Amino acid sequence: MFPAHDSSVALRTKRSQQHWCVRASDPIMSESASDRAAPQDVLDELSNASSPPVPQLSSSTSSEDDKRQCWVCLNSDEDEEDAEELAANGPAEWVQPCKCKGTAKWVHRACLNRFIDEKRKVDDRVKCPQCKTRYIISAPKMGYLYSILDEVDMQVHRISPIVVGFMLAKAVYWCAVTHGAVTVMTVMGCDEGLSLLESSSPILLLLALPAIPTALILSKMICWEDRLWLTMRNHYAKIPFMRYILPSFAPTSQGPMERLPPLFSNVCGERTLSGALLMPSIAALVGRLLFDSVENNLHRTLLGGLTFVAVKGVLKIYLKHQRYMRVCRSVIMNYPKRPESQQSDGPA
Repeated sequence: MFPAHDSSVALRTKRSQQHWCVRASDPIMSESASDRAAPQDVLDELSNASSPPVPQLSSSTSSEDDKRQCWVCLNSDEDEEDAEELAANGPAEWVQPCKCKGTAKWVHRACLNRFIDEKRKVDDRVKCPQCKTRYIISAPKMGYLYSILDEVDMQVHRISPIVVGFMLAKAVYWCAVTHGAVTVMTVMGCDEGLSLLESSSPILLLLALPAIPTALILSKMICWEDRLWLTMRNHYAKIPFMRYILPSFAPTSQGPMERLPPLFSNVCGERTLSGALLMPSIAALVGRLLFDSVENNLHRTLLGGLTFVAVKGVLKIYLKHQRYMRVCRSVIMNYPKRPESQQSDGPA
């Protein structure tokens, strides 16, 4: 295994033996046999040098399973060599709680306890996030009182979201009932609406009043302006006198399809909800301003609401069409190039 080393050692041994060889004819080497013997330390050194060195295996050549690294805090055995930390907390305890292999199977017991405590707030059955193995937790048995209280606490924890959802639904329901009653009084007038509510059956009111804001919201979600605008664009040539009434709706070169804006506008939840709930008040206000001669409050409010919806729809169609044409006719221009004289005078 080490040929060069063996040859050099053999040569040194041979020369040393020749040097310490006893010759009777040599006057200098006429001492006793003990004086003529080679020193023992030199022979030991030569015998040790004649054997090749045995390589020692370091800890770095161990398998990956022997390398421990906590997957929670990402600390390994090398990171825990701090004398102050060991003196304060003691050596960390390692565990293998799941089916993971390699360095991922090791974790500090303290880190795993913190991980399990956090996960138990969501689900009592804690699993390994890598291999999905459920941890086996051994706990001492407690008394019956503890078991009963623990079960009650767990059931309360599970039922709490249901109770909160029920309370929120109840609050929304009574808000809808209140808004329905206010809508009736706004549309029909305060006196007529109040007398109608008093003369009606309570069960009928509890069923009919929440349906009023629900119907308003659903009607607001119908984008009839977009449908009408699209119909006018598609059947522009078939509608008589359309080119004289709305000349801006004439078909133009629209370019490639990727440049065209969306035909239908996105529904905004906040805008839909606010517009639907405010619609009865706006209708009553427009009715009083434009149709004050109508004596019936219900008819006046209906006329005001229809007028508001019609005017708003026409203006919305016009705005949508102008935006559509503006996007279709927009062109991305090239960046203007500076003259060479200005480029040379500019900063480097």
